[in-house]
Amino acid sequence: MIKMKKYILPLIIFAAAAFSAAAQTTSQSQFFELPKIPAEIENIHDRTDYLLEHYWDFCDLDKAFSSRDKMAEAFDTYLSLMPVASLNCVYRVVPEFMKKISKKPANVLFIGELAESKLYSDSAILPSDELFVIFANEIINNKKVDKNSKLRYQHLVKVLNGSCEGAIAPKFDYTDLLGNKNTFEVDTTRVGTVLFINDPDCDNCSRARLRLDTDILTRRMIEAKKIDFYNIYPSDPDQDWMEKSMDLPKEWKTVASEQVNDLYDMRQTPVFYVININGVILLKTNDVNSIISIMSALAGQIDSTPANSDN
Repeated sequence: MIKMKKYILPLIIFAAAAFSAAAQTTSQSQFFELPKIPAEIENIHDRTDYLLEHYWDFCDLDKAFSSRDKMAEAFDTYLSLMPVASLNCVYRVVPEFMKKISKKPANVLFIGELAESKLYSDSAILPSDELFVIFANEIINNKKVDKNSKLRYQHLVKVLNGSCEGAIAPKFDYTDLLGNKNTFEVDTTRVGTVLFINDPDCDNCSRARLRLDTDILTRRMIEAKKIDFYNIYPSDPDQDWMEKSMDLPKEWKTVASEQVNDLYDMRQTPVFYVININGVILLKTNDVNSIISIMSALAGQIDSTPANSDN
């Protein structure tokens, strides 16, 4: 199981927002009563765990879905508590909640849509692949949900689990600019590998390519063959891609591969995967600055080794 990532905002901000939202749900909408947290529970994480565990206690889930707007608001509040709660609690309460609604596939799929929108989509307000996978697995394992409705969730879970940090980077077939075909495998003679999945017509991708090409330490690490750098077009090779790629650095392995769409999470481009010599994904990021920082750190480590010392 992939690990829960840390969120960017401080936990105390999440806690304040969560408890404020919970109070608002009760006082304004009166959709259902929220549980009262015992006064003897003082720790913020313990209080959040309690609220999560008992969140739906006073909600008639058979009737609640008749007002989908209000149910969506209540679900938003439910999710907002999770970054503050313990990991064990989150992994326990989500299956329990999904079990309560499991007999009505339409309700299960509605929650699936909300979870995807809030946790996984490009515009997710609380992005967490790990949390989305928990909800998706519950939908996949629900025998009342039809097979066709499960297909998307099965695909997303397969891709997310297969290309998450800590997973072995999937192999894929590719074609280079000369038309040569090969299969991606980690080169163990290098310090590491970077997969840069991008599109020639994507503006953010163009800016990332320029940043990488003009950064001195990044160029130095790639040219010195310390880093195996793949510049990947996630489609079959075509003439337009080849023409637009001709001026890219020759030290980059510029390739095209349709297979990466089914193997790597690339809902946003560009996306980078940093892989160690054992083929383990160490980092997945959309931030080119993170890659440049890694290159700088590696260059510093190599320069500081005795073999490169003047002594």
